Amino acid sequence: MRKKILILLGAVLFLTAAVLGGIKLYRIHLRDQSGILLAFDDYNEPTWREAMDLFDEYGIKVTFFMNLTEPIDFCYEIKERGHEIAYHGAYHLSFPDLTEEEVYANAIAPLELFREKGIEITTFAYPYGSHTDELDELLLQHYNILRGAYHKEINPKYKMRHGFVEAMPIDNHYYPTQEDFEAAIDEVLNELSQTKGVVACLYTHVISDGADWGIDWAKLEYLIKKADEMGLQFYTFKELQEN
Repeated sequence: MRKKILILLGAVLFLTAAVLGGIKLYRIHLRDQSGILLAFDDYNEPTWREAMDLFDEYGIKVTFFMNLTEPIDFCYEIKERGHEIAYHGAYHLSFPDLTEEEVYANAIAPLELFREKGIEITTFAYPYGSHTDELDELLLQHYNILRGAYHKEINPKYKMRHGFVEAMPIDNHYYPTQEDFEAAIDEVLNELSQTKGVVACLYTHVISDGADWGIDWAKLEYLIKKADEMGLQFYTFKELQEN
C-alpha cells in the first residue's frame, strides 16, 4: 500500500513539474515573440467595419486612434471584439500650435467622459505626428504611450509600457504600387522575425483602394497574411502596457 502511495505521489509530482515547466516555456515564448502594432488613425467607421471579418479570420487585434469628442456605438462594438480604442484628439489639430488650455480641451478633458462611459484610453497619437518635449511631458501624465509618425522604429516590447514611440506610415501615398509596398513590408517583417521580443508600429487611415491617405485592401491582406506565415503576433498598445 505504501509503495502504491509513493508511486502515486511521484506521478503527481512529475505531472506538476511538467505543467509548471510547460507554463514557464509558454511564458518565455510569449516574451520572445515579436510582432506588429497595427493602427488606424482619424475616423473611418465604414471601411474599418468592413475589415472586421478579416481581422477575425486571422485572430488579430488592432488599435483605432480616433478623433471623437465622446464615445459612439462603434467604440463599444470594436471594444467587444478585443480591439483597442485610442485617442487622436477631439479634433485633428497640430498640437504644437495649441495653447496649453487647448491641449487640455482636445486631449485630456475628453478622457474623463470616455472613462465615465466605460472606455479607458491609455494611448495617444499626435495628429500629423507633431509634438514637442513639453507636450510629451504634459500628456504622459495622462497617457501611458504617445505615438508619433513618419519613422520606422523597432522597439523592445517592454519599452511600450510608457513613453513616446515612433510609427511607420503604410498609406498608399508612400507606397503607390503593390510591389513598393511588399518590398517595404518584407524588410520590416524580416527584421522583426530575426529579433526576439520586439515590435514595430505601423499605421494607416482609411481602408480603400487608391486612397492616398489609406491602404488598398490587397496591401492590408498581404501584410496580415505575410506576418501570419512568419509567426509574428499582432498586438494592441494597451496589451503591451499591461504585460
